[in-house]
Amino acid sequence: MGEEVGGRLRRLRAERGLTQRELAEPHYTAAYVSSVETGARTPSGDALRHFAARLGVDTGELLGVTSPRDDVRLELDIAAAAADFLAGNGSAPKMRRLARHAKGIGRTRQAGLAWLWLARYAEGETRPRLVAAAETALDDDIPPYRELAMALRANTLIDRGEPHHAMHLLRTALDASLDRHPHPVLLLTLHAYLADGQLRLGETTHAAHHAGEALRLVRGGEEILAELTENQRRLAEAYLGEGRVADAVAAVSALHDLLHERALRPVLARCLFARALVRRTDDLDGALADLRASRAAVSDPAVTLELADLCRELGRLDDAAVLLAEAAEAIPEDSPHSASLTFQQGLLALARGDLEAAETNFAHAIDIAALREARGVLAASVDKAGELLRDQGRTEEAVDLLRRGLLLLGAEEDIPK
Repeated sequence: MGEEVGGRLRRLRAERGLTQRELAEPHYTAAYVSSVETGARTPSGDALRHFAARLGVDTGELLGVTSPRDDVRLELDIAAAAADFLAGNGSAPKMRRLARHAKGIGRTRQAGLAWLWLARYAEGETRPRLVAAAETALDDDIPPYRELAMALRANTLIDRGEPHHAMHLLRTALDASLDRHPHPVLLLTLHAYLADGQLRLGETTHAAHHAGEALRLVRGGEEILAELTENQRRLAEAYLGEGRVADAVAAVSALHDLLHERALRPVLARCLFARALVRRTDDLDGALADLRASRAAVSDPAVTLELADLCRELGRLDDAAVLLAEAAEAIPEDSPHSASLTFQQGLLALARGDLEAAETNFAHAIDIAALREARGVLAASVDKAGELLRDQGRTEEAVDLLRRGLLLLGAEEDIPK
């Protein structure tokens, strides 16, 4: 026990910048403090109370009994591992150890936070298991923590192709949060996940509404949030070092809010995409800004293709060509986006007056869209190809193409010629 107490005593003294003599005076000597720190002597009760008073902690902390200060230190360790995740360094083993340690000492909130971070960056069937572990740990906690775990479960359902169930969970949580517990980061999370899910369901208008609400709650871009995060971490450390545990608790809570907000970067990029789709009807410059910001945040072929299409519409053909070239390198042939890419290449060729290339690309887009069952691209390709043929006076070819397109879209075989 003496060695354990000595190690804690040495750590706390170093955090406060005290020498052994400063810690010892006026009742003890530096040599006595040194012997306690090395484990050579076990401090008496009076010595423990003296050291605790000098360090601004309670004696239980020196003895290894879990205290509010320990909870703050644990949350700071979790925050450090989370920052590694956000930096792309990967710290799953460290975070897993922290989760198990927190669970082992009965700190379920900290365990739940650690499981949440692990779940965010897990893949495959591991992710639902980690989400379940977080939900279990946070089941009896206050709503903002409990519903963050539920929101991540809904996001997992969206990724697994079950958006309808996810939308029900998210709407229920949003209604409850707005009514009783309007925690800013939780509201941001729920709106962002709702926007993502509705975008995948093709409900663009509803997606744009929730996207706008989420983006309204964001405190800044990644650089600003990273700076705020570091400042908040230092503040929590300073309060802890000064023995101001209550202030440190509040500071570390704010730190975790910032980290959770930064973790939403991919889904917030989807929010920008959703808002851009609606803005295209009456605010092309706003749509352009949203698409560029979305693309800068996360690499997404759908965003690149939409941005290329908007550049073409604005007459920025060279920009559109560069974007499509980048998309062509990133999109594999078997991707659902391959039909959209070929269609966009046809539109760009048409805008440049290269009718032969446009016709070739539209025909190729029809074949790919039929193979991939991309009905929207198929219909658009047939329409553009037919229009191109009609403009050249090739009416019979246009009619045959329309007939083929209708058959591919599922029309009856006896379509009259």
